Amino acid sequence: MIQVGPTCDCPLNRLMPQIAKRYPWFRLEQIDPLADPEEAYDSRRQQYHSTRILVLLERRIEQLEFARLLGVAGFDLYVPGMNFVFGEARCPGRVGVISTYRLKPLSPNRSDLFEQRVVKEAVHEIGHMLGLRHCFDSLCVMHFSEKIIDTDRKHAEPCRNCQSRLEEGGFE
Repeated sequence: MIQVGPTCDCPLNRLMPQIAKRYPWFRLEQIDPLADPEEAYDSRRQQYHSTRILVLLERRIEQLEFARLLGVAGFDLYVPGMNFVFGEARCPGRVGVISTYRLKPLSPNRSDLFEQRVVKEAVHEIGHMLGLRHCFDSLCVMHFSEKIIDTDRKHAEPCRNCQSRLEEGGFE
């Protein structure tokens, strides 16, 4: 896992055990941050283009001995045609990124809710890296989240069908 940008409001060392619980075959490590993703910044939108960040992560992973790399950013992400995205990943692929920017609860006393949301989005994007597509089951972690309420509704685990696909895939 890698922090994208100079700061991140979600400590990766808290996120990593939650990821390991869902994907126990992953070797998880935190690596040095991708401190300056400025080439992905769109000043007109005041957001970062998530696909451009994936390209930066692909450059970084080529220098490492990792099968996959998930970036965690504290700033707002978008893809053309959408106002924002919670994350994006190559499907299947080696890189993904999530943003914590829109995952913060309105109440500052709900750090538990914030952490749950971050875990769900991380598990979702890793699922894409492993080849899972969006699921029609609104409780499945692989269900597309258009709004934060969609993220809150779904579970942090894949449904039976998605879990079966993961087990059949033989991913490392």
